[in-house]
Amino acid sequence: MRGVRACAAGLLLLAAAWCRGQDLPEQTIRVVVPLTAGSSLDARARVIANAIGQRIKRRVIVENRPGAGGTIGTQYVARSKPDGATLLFANNSHVVSPHVYRNPGYDPIKDLAPVARGYVSGMVLVAHPGLGVASVKELVALAKGNAAPPTYASSGSGGLPHLAMAMFTRAAGIDLLHVPYRGDVQGLTDVLAGRVSMMISGYPVALPHVKAGTLRALAVTSTQRTPIFPGVPTMAEAGYPDAVLDAWTGFFAPARTPGRVIDRLNREIAAALTQPTLQAHFAATGAEASAGSPEEFAVLVRREWERYGRLVRDLGLSAE
Repeated sequence: MRGVRACAAGLLLLAAAWCRGQDLPEQTIRVVVPLTAGSSLDARARVIANAIGQRIKRRVIVENRPGAGGTIGTQYVARSKPDGATLLFANNSHVVSPHVYRNPGYDPIKDLAPVARGYVSGMVLVAHPGLGVASVKELVALAKGNAAPPTYASSGSGGLPHLAMAMFTRAAGIDLLHVPYRGDVQGLTDVLAGRVSMMISGYPVALPHVKAGTLRALAVTSTQRTPIFPGVPTMAEAGYPDAVLDAWTGFFAPARTPGRVIDRLNREIAAALTQPTLQAHFAATGAEASAGSPEEFAVLVRREWERYGRLVRDLGLSAE
């Protein structure tokens, strides 16, 4: 009888282990980034995906599906099988773009389930040296004194840099001409060439060019200064507190993904974010890890959805 009980207990342990294994898909996990390859979001997503893959002993790959302010990639994930094998990695644009585009093809609240936050980071306003400005104050004076508005690039209409620049121009009372691109890198290429005067960019993309002196960093959008841009003030310090914008990121799964799968993914992502190599990468690129529970993330997403809806309407933003 004792042997039977031991056997039964062993079978129960095996069954429990098997069930835990079912919390994650057996196949490769795809992390869809709705922006172009080489963007700041993409670069960090790849480092995080690698860390997650090492933890769960599965392939975790990043797949870029850019376009329409991130709505194309997001719609793809929203329509994917809800088994945890396809995830979205997005930033605040997730709750901005659907307000800018009339028919994004999904509801960011109903069609996608928050899994875990990724990190928080600011962005940086950079200008081509040929523009002749070294501060936000000089930029505002130039814009107000010019008959033709200076140009700025963005990673696309409805994206976070577009919103951040719109917040700044309203706060400063200036006009700038928006030139949307398909991504950070494409826009920055034309800023570096002097074809466009400036842009707000993610830190990783702009950092090497600021260090090389081919771009001038005028201000960061974050609440606090960042050590990677020593001496560069925040928008608030430059006199425009209404232009402060911290970029948050996070993972989403298709709606109807089982709760146990979301909980397991949350635990693995949160653990991956604490890995020393990932922490070092974040420190070097001006980001801070922030996972939290799925429930906490869901509260943030809903609050931000309502906040940005009001902001987009106030700014009159629309897809161009």
